[in-house]
Parts: sequence; C-alpha cells; structure tokens
Amino acid sequence: METESTPWRGYTLRRARPEELAVLPEVEHLAAQQFLQSAHPFAARLESQSLEQLREYQRHGGVWVAATAEGGIAAFVLGKEVDGAAYIAELDVHPAHARQGLGRALFEVLKRHARERGYRAMLLTTFRDVPWNAPNYERWGFRIMRDDEVGPGLRAIREHETRMGLPEASRVCMVLPLETAPGA
Repeated sequence: METESTPWRGYTLRRARPEELAVLPEVEHLAAQQFLQSAHPFAARLESQSLEQLREYQRHGGVWVAATAEGGIAAFVLGKEVDGAAYIAELDVHPAHARQGLGRALFEVLKRHARERGYRAMLLTTFRDVPWNAPNYERWGFRIMRDDEVGPGLRAIREHETRMGLPEASRVCMVLPLETAPGA
C-alpha cells in the first residue's frame, strides 16, 4: 500500500495539493541560487517549471513536497515515467531548509513510491561537476550511465537540455537499480 504522507523531523512528506503548485517555482528559483557559487553560475538564471508543467507532473502523480508545520513548502521533487523507469525531473530544497537531509528524505519517498509501482530503476540527469549533483547522487546509490544504456526518452531529455543551453559535456544521465517491493 502506498504511503500518502510521512512525518520527518517536523516536516510532512506528501503529495502536493493543487493550490501548492504555484509556490514551487519560487522554491526552485531560490534553490537554484546556489549555482552562483558553482562552475555553472548561469544555471541560477534558468527558467523555473511553469505552472502548467507542474500540473502535468501532478496529473501523473509525480509532485511530492516537504511541508512545514505551518503549512509552507520547504522542498519538492518532481517525477514521471521515462523509458519504463521512475525519472526524477527536479529536486529542490528552499535555502532556509537546506543541509538537513530534506532532499534525501524526499528522494526516499519517491524511491519507495517507485518500488511500490514496480519500477526496476530510477533515472535522472544532472551536472557531473557540481558537488550537490552527480557526486551527491552517487552517494545515494546512483551511477553514471554509459551512452549505450541511455534509452530514447532520457536521450530526448538530454537533447532538450542541450537546446536550453546546458553544456552537454557537463551533463550526465544516472541510474539507480531498484528492488521492487514484495507483491508488486
């Protein structure tokens, strides 16, 4: 049975409510400001998810948030299916709530959700050379994919990223194999 909400260190990890979607672009924008101190400062100026994009993720059950006790949104993760796997499209933590493990906690919720849905892997694209990107995801169990492992959906996402101006040489596709939940 899929867990709908999980208490975690004073936060509630759960699916986003429709009225909460409008605050997610601001959280994304604020979280992106850490890129100003990276090899890719331009990433701080990239366009945030639109409300329509967020609604599309929500229609597919892929918007999860970390809500504060007061009802604010401290972090969120967007997911969808790509190439028969659970794809993490975005994972952002508001700077006021950063460096507490909240991103990891939300990732674990999405991972559990993916297992319950019977996915055998999780995918994402990220920067190879930013400490809180690929090196962090490797600590979480992901590995960088070889080019011949990248399916058509993930390849299309990478091509879109390149057209948006993300440097192809700095981007990687990553995979985390999953054991499915018993009975899934």
